[in-house]
Amino acid sequence: MERYLRKYGDAALIAELTKTVNAHGEARALFNAEVADSLAQIVEAAERYIKNESARLIATLERLEAKVPEFRELGLGDVEERLVAVVRESEVVIEKLRARLDEMREGRAAHLTLDEVFDVIKELNELWDIADRFVRFYSSLYSDLTPLFLMAT
Repeated sequence: MERYLRKYGDAALIAELTKTVNAHGEARALFNAEVADSLAQIVEAAERYIKNESARLIATLERLEAKVPEFRELGLGDVEERLVAVVRESEVVIEKLRARLDEMREGRAAHLTLDEVFDVIKELNELWDIADRFVRFYSSLYSDLTPLFLMAT
């Protein structure tokens, strides 16, 4: 009888432990799904920001270059080339992040780093800073030369 109770007790313990382990598996799957959804929102926001701001920056650079073609030789051309590279890189990074998110949802991956996408955003913001300097330079040229144009007319 004692042996039977011991076996039954072990079976009950094993059943309880199995249930606990299975509950953890379910909790982990739920956690991964929730985190993947939250990270997907961040990735989508980053993608929107990169697309919108790079399009606005391209338009700004084109307008500046059309008005003052010399700016191209002063570095505006380099900014345009870097911007094209940043946009291409961002597409690759976003695609990789989406693939990683799919792996998280399927339970094949447990982590995801957003460093690459924020590096792209940092680069884009640096390009905006350079464009800002060009705009301020153009503004100061215009304001410094305006009295000369007024005197000539």
